[in-house]
Amino acid sequence: MSGKKHIWHGILFVIVGLFMLGSYITMGTPPPPEESRAFGPVAAWLLMGFGVFLIFFGKGFFKPGTLFTEYYHAITLAIGVALMVRTFVIEPFKIPSGSMIPTLLVGDYLFVNKMAYGHRIPFTSQRAFMGDGPERGDVVVFEFPRNPYRDYIKRVVGLPGDKITYKNKRLFINDKPIEYTSKGPYHYRNERGDEVHANRLEEHFENRENTHSVLVQPVDYLMLDGTPEVVPEGHYFVLGDNRDNSNDSRFWGFVPAHRLLGEAVFLFWSWDRQQSAVRWERVGEGIN
Repeated sequence: MSGKKHIWHGILFVIVGLFMLGSYITMGTPPPPEESRAFGPVAAWLLMGFGVFLIFFGKGFFKPGTLFTEYYHAITLAIGVALMVRTFVIEPFKIPSGSMIPTLLVGDYLFVNKMAYGHRIPFTSQRAFMGDGPERGDVVVFEFPRNPYRDYIKRVVGLPGDKITYKNKRLFINDKPIEYTSKGPYHYRNERGDEVHANRLEEHFENRENTHSVLVQPVDYLMLDGTPEVVPEGHYFVLGDNRDNSNDSRFWGFVPAHRLLGEAVFLFWSWDRQQSAVRWERVGEGIN
């Protein structure tokens, strides 16, 4: 069995590479030309290539019993397990923009539960072990439908079959207005360092015990109203919590279920770039 370690290591890398590549490519859907050399697919091909090399040439290349071989086994196994965990169990994610303020701040680092909605079957638009899928109010990470090489994070507000209307800075689901509670003014600095003044509202979804905060700016020209949309089967309607500063389903449509990556669960680090300081009070905080 020990003489076949290189085969098992190689299979491990090939499987991880296949799942990584399959998350970017769907049969019949060519990738955007400008992203054809994105890091993700290149890394996936490299992993699979390394795996194939180990399967066919690993035994002859690494002599058993040497110090180098022992280090190789330990390092390869550690990297393989880490990649398996990152691909199938949990993955870190960095918040790059202010679209989810006040829930998530620029510089927050969080973990994504990759098992929450099952896993996509490589090279298809089907998911295995998805269960009931996201609930209304879940904060999810997904591949941007118009460019699957980019990951977005938003809040699910519309489930399959829901009629969604956003009007006068308020959300309506199936023609029923969502309940809001005013929490007063909220001030923050955006990515450019400009001060932004907004109103903070608590948004109440019937299916959730906990509420979450959203921001709306008190200016009429940022209405961002849209016509009612019915969410098709197998899709979701998502919004950023910073409602007047979010590129979301109001502009580019629905998120297909096969583009879901997982649910955001808790913060493990938070760095305030403008103050050059750690936000210790946010470390370990759950995401509601």
